[in-house]
Amino acid sequence: MRWLRTIIYVVVALIIVVIATGWYLLAGSKAQRDGTINVAALSAPVTITRDHIGVVTIDAANRRDLAWATGFVHAQERFFQMDLQRRLAAGELAALLGPVALKADLNHRRHRFRERAEHYVQQLPPRQHRLFDAYRDGVNAGLEHLRVRPWEYLLLGTKPEPWRDADTLLTL
Repeated sequence: MRWLRTIIYVVVALIIVVIATGWYLLAGSKAQRDGTINVAALSAPVTITRDHIGVVTIDAANRRDLAWATGFVHAQERFFQMDLQRRLAAGELAALLGPVALKADLNHRRHRFRERAEHYVQQLPPRQHRLFDAYRDGVNAGLEHLRVRPWEYLLLGTKPEPWRDADTLLTL
């Protein structure tokens, strides 16, 4: 009877450890909802607030800081979905999901959307290009400020790739 009680204690302890680890990983990949972050990339203070249902409002002194903050929020809350969109458009989904996505990749690659997006980004006027750069930098900063990479990447056993300017066009 004593060995049965020991086995039960060990199983319960293992279950608690698994649940605690899962909670830590999921909680670590959630967006930062409060606090202050000091960022050298911004030219003026930016305030990000959420109402009672989580709708984000961003107050910024200029468009560049607004683009950065928007990218930050997007990455914190939706990076995996953004990654799926850019990879699907570029025909790079199989690199994340494996052979199951190969047919979709072949269909999209023939259109050369990534090459076209990179070309169009290079054609942007300098002012617009700076906004793309700010958004890109905000997305990458938002991803870096997560304590743990988004949980979808944990399940897939991969790491997210940095956001590039062309990715913004690919998601459109």
